[in-house]
Amino acid sequence: MRMNDFPSGFSPVLVKELRQGMRTHLFVGAFLLLQVVMIFSLFLGVSSRHGPDAANGFFWFFIVAMLLVVQPLRGFNSLSDEYLRNTMDLIQLTRLDSWRITLGKWTALNAQSLLFLTGVLPYLVMRYFLGNVNFVVDLVALGMVGLGSALASAITVGCSAFRFTILRGLFVLGFAFGFSGLFGFLQSTLFASGLSGSGTLWQLGLIALSLVYGCFFFLSFGASRIASLSENLATRKRVVALGFALLVLSLGLAGIEEEWVIVVSAIVLGLAAIDALTEPVPIYSRVLIPFRKNVITRLAARFFAPGWISGIGFFFLCAALWAVALHGDDFFFIGKFTAKFGPRASNFHPGQVFLFLSMINLLLFPLLLIHLFFRKRVSGNFTLALYVFVQCVLLFLTTMIVPLATTVVRSEAVIYTLVPLPSVLIVAHQSGHVDEPRYLVVALATTFFSVVVPLLRQRQACARFRLHLKHP
Repeated sequence: MRMNDFPSGFSPVLVKELRQGMRTHLFVGAFLLLQVVMIFSLFLGVSSRHGPDAANGFFWFFIVAMLLVVQPLRGFNSLSDEYLRNTMDLIQLTRLDSWRITLGKWTALNAQSLLFLTGVLPYLVMRYFLGNVNFVVDLVALGMVGLGSALASAITVGCSAFRFTILRGLFVLGFAFGFSGLFGFLQSTLFASGLSGSGTLWQLGLIALSLVYGCFFFLSFGASRIASLSENLATRKRVVALGFALLVLSLGLAGIEEEWVIVVSAIVLGLAAIDALTEPVPIYSRVLIPFRKNVITRLAARFFAPGWISGIGFFFLCAALWAVALHGDDFFFIGKFTAKFGPRASNFHPGQVFLFLSMINLLLFPLLLIHLFFRKRVSGNFTLALYVFVQCVLLFLTTMIVPLATTVVRSEAVIYTLVPLPSVLIVAHQSGHVDEPRYLVVALATTFFSVVVPLLRQRQACARFRLHLKHP
């Protein structure tokens, strides 16, 4: 009979990672240091004439540093180490698929983070009895930090699939700035108000759901990078992204402010669209077998099948859904979030369409440059690294072109017309220099070439995609 012990009921990767992680000196030292710091902060609060408020910053700083910095960074090399040790092929020979491998490594990290959270709970109770502390606010804040730690661990584990350390570092550094901004915003707005009002509770619920979705997305992101091309992880990622975006839009009817709906839906749909545009075209017909059943499934393959070819269709599906989030009174009305771009209009205006096209072209335009200059790197490979490189180049060009256009006043219109970069056109719109219809034509042409040129450059891949979709 099978032994009913701890390893028998869990994933082998989870058991291995959890045992190895809890034996490291970093985990033991960090946990002991946490207890020492918590005790010291309590004594500091008791001895200070200002009460527990004097040690409040010190108390939360160490918790945030431990759960949002130290623990997630332990997953920085979790997947790449398997390649360096030549053990990834051995793991994939088992019944574990790429999703279970990634999930096991992430769960092991969060099980250790859960020990840190439970170790902090007694000190929260003692701070409450010392007085001047809102236990409910502290408990909700600790829960949000725990969810943030889960998302940060998912980001590091997902990005650890990249074999280049510099690339992983750039991604983690970029998301670190986003985390610091989100934590500062929550501290200065929601938690500072004492969680008063039903709108605040809805906003906290939306943030919690977004953190949970972020964990799923980045774990799927890492799993797709270590999976074989015959394994389809793209369909599930795209369907879940659209479902979550629809959920966010429905929560907008419950009283959540329009800015929250716009920002969250933009982040969710933007990340999903970028991931879809940088996927390789499937070279195995096995991936497309589920889409051959009937006309409806073949139509769904144009949006949800793996690869950047269907990713273009998925991108425009996300753009249409985001337009619904932006519509306000009109379909293309940007709402309060972008009211500074122009006055509110109750009728159709070309400038609204131009601004919307320029916003979505920020994500689509790099696809044009990738397929123009890096055609050989596209076939059979993920192009996210190239995508990030192109975006950095476009950002650099924008910082060079915009000051030039503002300096040469008489040639502003010529520069904005001849340099159809979406970021340049958005800056020009903010300056009020793109009211003429020709700029709308430029935005439409940019969108058209960003779609047509990659499809023409990869005609053979598109033909093979259609052939695999029709015939076994």
